Amino acid sequence: MIDHAPFFAILLALFSHGHHVQCLSFFHFVEDPPPVKDIAAMARYIVHYSDWTTLSYIGNQSFMDGMPMGRVYSISDGTIKNSTGIPYIMASPMDLSFQDVMKTKNCSLVLSLAQSNYCNQKSYDPEDPRCAQVILTGQFVKLNKDDPEYKIAKLSLWTRHPIMRKWNIDVPGHKWQFCKINIEHITLIDTFGGRKYPSIEDYFNAKPLIKHLPKLRRSVLTFKKEVIIDDEY
Repeated sequence: MIDHAPFFAILLALFSHGHHVQCLSFFHFVEDPPPVKDIAAMARYIVHYSDWTTLSYIGNQSFMDGMPMGRVYSISDGTIKNSTGIPYIMASPMDLSFQDVMKTKNCSLVLSLAQSNYCNQKSYDPEDPRCAQVILTGQFVKLNKDDPEYKIAKLSLWTRHPIMRKWNIDVPGHKWQFCKINIEHITLIDTFGGRKYPSIEDYFNAKPLIKHLPKLRRSVLTFKKEVIIDDEY
């Protein structure tokens, strides 16, 4: 059991002195990856614990028409305690990558444990097959505000990437959109011996486990009329 009392005591002390607080908030409950034989669970683990992904697509701009392209996006498949397996992205229509992928909808996401501490701790190079990676191939979908998934995507991204809420306020002219990938094919590399292909059904039936203590990430708390507003909820 984690004792939160010292943490909140510090916040209270800072609040009482009128400080703008940068706090350490709980984020990502880290555990070792599942066994390599559990390929669907491994794929879900990578997707759920990833903070970012590379979106791959075919360029449609005049200077890159027909060429393979890629761009890094922040990602979330749900709140830390509620993994959906569906990768959500927040992007602006002003982004040329967004414009390109919306023309064909065909895309892939590459996610790797290289972004975690796991591979470093094991001394695995990012190209080492044991530093597991998953490729999700499918259709890029923009969610409309009346779509039931719109609020899920918003909550998923803004709790895992709280700074995004500030983007929406500071640069509303970017007309931020919530999007998802409809997964049609999954490719997994997590050990020696070649690629693996979890089925879509097995992937969504697998659930990442949350057992261990959280790692900590910074977020900003602001105080307004004696109310603490935590952008990470």
